[in-house]
Amino acid sequence: MKRQLMTRTMLSVSLGFALMACSQGQNFSLPSQSNNFGQNIIYNNKVDVIFVVDNSSGMDQVNANWRAAVPTLVNSLLGQKLDLHMAVVTSSMGGTNPNGGKFLGSPKFFTSKTSNLASTVTQRISEVGTDGSDLERGLDSLSRVLKPSYQTGEGAGFLREDALLAVISLSTEDDKSSDFSGSAGFAAYLDQIKGAYDDGTRRWTLNFIGILSLSGSCATVPEMNYREPGVRWLDLAALSNGVTASICSTDLSGAAKNIRARIAQIITDFKLSKIPDLATLKVYLNGKLIPRSNENGWDYIPERNVVRFYGSAIPSADADIRIDFTPASAN
Repeated sequence: MKRQLMTRTMLSVSLGFALMACSQGQNFSLPSQSNNFGQNIIYNNKVDVIFVVDNSSGMDQVNANWRAAVPTLVNSLLGQKLDLHMAVVTSSMGGTNPNGGKFLGSPKFFTSKTSNLASTVTQRISEVGTDGSDLERGLDSLSRVLKPSYQTGEGAGFLREDALLAVISLSTEDDKSSDFSGSAGFAAYLDQIKGAYDDGTRRWTLNFIGILSLSGSCATVPEMNYREPGVRWLDLAALSNGVTASICSTDLSGAAKNIRARIAQIITDFKLSKIPDLATLKVYLNGKLIPRSNENGWDYIPERNVVRFYGSAIPSADADIRIDFTPASAN
């Protein structure tokens, strides 16, 4: 897919100033009356999710732990009224069951309109099994399903140009893929496919659940006390500010919640066109003034000049969002 620089927003001017939001493809309308610099905002709610699941031997329990957490992730994304596409790929590109490099099962992907989406996705993840190659090549598998030849063939309709791509990888080992020269090479590949917002933020995020370090009790092979951190996955997560979590946790619902929050953050961060006078910054959700709080409210991130939502204040796609402020200066 041809790389395009994706415009996140351009808002009309109110009283000489404008509020710009970070999300792509938004519609804006000025309020009927305003003595400040507010805008009503609708954000792009499209998210394409790919689960990359290690199906090598010894993954039975950790895959079961992840499946128990998947409904938390899916239902929270549905609750936000996101337009979802979801597919599953394995890490097995060889051996006796080389079922990687393609979307698992039929249909090849599910959408927000799929009945019982959470249980359907969970069932599809359970079908990966544990008879895949012990040479995990999840990045090779991921790259194959993103290629234009696959996306115009068997995977047609999954990847949408204007959607955020959210990759969620689960593995107890580092990736052994051969298609790219390290994590930087794969990041460049994703950049080429998805492009970026006009402020440089990537239109993809990679999240990893695996072995995070050589220390601690989490091990690739516990009986041998052998640890193999997922270095390539961790690098890609860092490059996209993705979520990382230990695969040895028996309860991965916290990881699921954090991944949902990261997805919500990317598509609902709203960049202001001017540095605001913080004393005048007010945020309304469905007409209700919400507090400044990094638990269930909003906060201002000065490094990026954005308003960010948290917890129960994360807006659904059909919410009426209004941000009012007076610029700190006229310059």
